[in-house]
Amino acid sequence: MGFQLNYLSWVEYNWQNQSILLDEKEENGYESDMWLTFIQARSKKLKIKKGSKGVTIFKWYWYIEEKDKKGKTKMRSISNWYVNVFNLDQTEALKTK
Repeated sequence: MGFQLNYLSWVEYNWQNQSILLDEKEENGYESDMWLTFIQARSKKLKIKKGSKGVTIFKWYWYIEEKDKKGKTKMRSISNWYVNVFNLDQTEALKTK
């Protein structure tokens, strides 16, 4: 089994999401190791197949350093949220008219 990757960025998902996505891949018999959001699919002219269910994963960002107006370094956290992703096997090309 390979690492689970984001289809657009080719970045590996973190360890917790790897586990969730590998379980989902195995359970549903997906061949692809690539995952993407609904919006990412649309940006690549793909549509999610009717009846497909997304997998909820946790997306978080680490703390970043910022300087305030006085030049003092401060740490700021970035938002965390849940996002649904779909396996590439759950997509098909959009029909063009």
